[in-house]
Amino acid sequence: MARTKKNQVENTTAQAAVVENASKAATLRAGLKTLCNSLAELAKQAGRTDFTLNQLLRESYNLQEQELDTFEGWKARGANVRKGQHAYLFWGAPVESKKGFTYCPVAFKFSREQVHFENANA
Repeated sequence: MARTKKNQVENTTAQAAVVENASKAATLRAGLKTLCNSLAELAKQAGRTDFTLNQLLRESYNLQEQELDTFEGWKARGANVRKGQHAYLFWGAPVESKKGFTYCPVAFKFSREQVHFENANA
């Protein structure tokens, strides 16, 4: 009986975490959409028509030609993201959902300036 109650509590806690993460993801996604809409409108007003949203985001973050990668990407290359650094938000590659529609997830990228390599020769 005690084990069943413990499993119920664990399941409830896990479900709450999933809901919270989904809510955070939706908030981030909505903010990124709003930012992209504003950037696209400004670019069109300036006469720029040949751009991607990720190019506009890179410019708005003032990253110029800085090298970007995901947390996992930097780890695979032997680098660690410095403590306290926050990822830049971009649109990821299109993904086919289990329900049959295609969407672009939010991609979390860090610049070369936000990481350090264990080996000084990198």
